[in-house]
Order: sequence, then C-alpha cells, then structure tokens
Amino acid sequence: MKDIFEIIKSRRSIRKYKSETPPEELIKRCIEAALYAPSARNSQPWSFIVVKDKEIIKKLSKAQPFTKFLEGAPYVVVALADEKKSNHWLEDMGCAIMALLLEAHSLGLGACWGAIYHPENRERENYVREILNIPENLRIISCIGIGYPDETPSPKRVKSLDEAIIKIV
Repeated sequence: MKDIFEIIKSRRSIRKYKSETPPEELIKRCIEAALYAPSARNSQPWSFIVVKDKEIIKKLSKAQPFTKFLEGAPYVVVALADEKKSNHWLEDMGCAIMALLLEAHSLGLGACWGAIYHPENRERENYVREILNIPENLRIISCIGIGYPDETPSPKRVKSLDEAIIKIV
C-alpha cells in the first residue's frame, strides 16, 4: 500500500485515457472515498452522477473550453452539492473531490476535475443540468473524467516550504 504523502505528491491531472474501461466498482470506490471527506457539521452536501454513456460524455465535454478532455474519458463523475445543507458547501465539495481524486490515483486510475461551478455565472451549470435533468436545488460543481491514464505528466513544481509558510508564531 502506498503512503498517503506519496499518493498526494505523485497525483497528476490526467486528461488522456486509454480506451479500456475500468470496472465500475473502481469508480464506486472513488466515490466512496469522497463520502468520507470532512464537511462542516458533517453536513455531507454531496451527491454524484456517474456517466458512462459516450454520447452524454461528448455533450458534457462541451460545457466549457477546459472540459474538452472529458470526451476521451470512459467515465465522468458529476459532483453535485445541496447548498442548503451547509454554509460551507463549496469547501466541503473541494474536500470530497480531492478524496475522490486521490483514491482514483491510488487505484491506478487517472482523473481530472473540470470546473462547472462559477460564483457569478450559472451558464455552465444550466448546460449540464439540462443534459442530465438535474434538480434545481443541486449546484453542479464539476465534471471529473476518470479512466486508465494514457499519459504521464511531468512532476509538478510546487512552492518550497519557505515560500509557502509566511511565518510561524
């Protein structure tokens, strides 16, 4: 089993996927990991839609310019939030999606988060909402492409601790 710090350090956003479709159980496992993410007052504002239909995925890939990569993904997980469950639903969703991404990486899958939510413009949300018939009470946070990776991105440059820590008091 990989050390969690190594999983965090080695995870990359994967936008190219092999044609082989992973077993559905692995996708469910990624979502299960998201269910264990922290949330304000344990509100758990999340729900998910798993899309494997190629025609629907193709439509989702057109939600915004940076979601084109979804078209090559065998699965797209749409992350949804009920904003009435918590004042911190957006932060909660960030935690849940990160847990999902880390679990995908630990299982040998590649994944990338395509942002749908925008605080000032619901155009992308409405586009996805119409395709998947999502109720109005749910905010659409992201479309996450998942599959076996068909690329190996270079290691990312991260800030050093000295750059990141402003001070210790």
